[in-house]
Amino acid sequence: MATKAVARGSSVAAPADVLVRKRRRKAPGKPFAATSPVRLLLRRLFRTNPVEADALPHSRFSQTDMGVRSVAIAGHGGPTVVFEAGLGHGKRIWSAVFGPVSGVTRCVAYDRAGYGQSEASAVGRDGLQVVHELRNMLQAEKLPPPYVLVGHSLGGTYMKLFAKTYPDEVAGVVLVDARHSEFTQRCRQLGIPRMFYDPPDVLLRGLSATARAELLAAPLTQKQTRRAGQFPPVPLIVVTQSNVAAKWPGGLGKVWEASQRSLAKMSVLGRLKVCDDSGHNVHLDRPEVGVRAVLNVVRAARYVAHQARKKARNT
Repeated sequence: MATKAVARGSSVAAPADVLVRKRRRKAPGKPFAATSPVRLLLRRLFRTNPVEADALPHSRFSQTDMGVRSVAIAGHGGPTVVFEAGLGHGKRIWSAVFGPVSGVTRCVAYDRAGYGQSEASAVGRDGLQVVHELRNMLQAEKLPPPYVLVGHSLGGTYMKLFAKTYPDEVAGVVLVDARHSEFTQRCRQLGIPRMFYDPPDVLLRGLSATARAELLAAPLTQKQTRRAGQFPPVPLIVVTQSNVAAKWPGGLGKVWEASQRSLAKMSVLGRLKVCDDSGHNVHLDRPEVGVRAVLNVVRAARYVAHQARKKARNT
């Protein structure tokens, strides 16, 4: 979920740092506006830093077996980097990271079904469906594996599921403030108030039909991720925000930090990067950190592939 708030559904995105602020006291003579916290949260939910309209190369339509997708492709060489946006956002959210990375290797950014100019889908929006649609599009564009998968928030969950479902097609992974599948469960065990990690249903009203469908399917997506195979032993960088320490209630921040460390341990080649001066949208707040993380994984993936080829020649 490409936001600074978590929406309804288990294990989707970062909890809302806006929710940890104390509710203002009722002003004398003025009734408290019951909807104002919701309006404030929705504004924060979809507020992003400006993204240059021409920061991505010209998009084109990919005719796939599962619908028409709007896709931007640039760069040469491998492995191919595939960007997946969080809930409510399309490919242009990656503009500041896409350009520098495409100068080093081939990059692909696309709009999932129902976003941007991509055709909407009438089938479920659970994680496996999204993964199958992405893989089908890559095949239609004749972009063979291996891939370096880069995903933010809910997009990170999709990329984690892709890696566990098709491990032989993955050369590396970058997860940007993605939510761990057991985060909600851990919060409940510690007795953390639900409003901090699972806001009310009213937030659904501010989402598009596609985003709402993805959010409602999120519990199923997390179940699919837990039941999938092992995460491959590929280079992995987990990038997470620094705001948890300063702006979230102590228990909530500690659970989030522990969950991010757990994600980094999925691979023997994994590591954690805590990004200073950043919120949930790390790739917008600190795009240079995102660029560095992706390029580090690309270089590591190339080294691993080189060593594998070298070993094969010597056997």
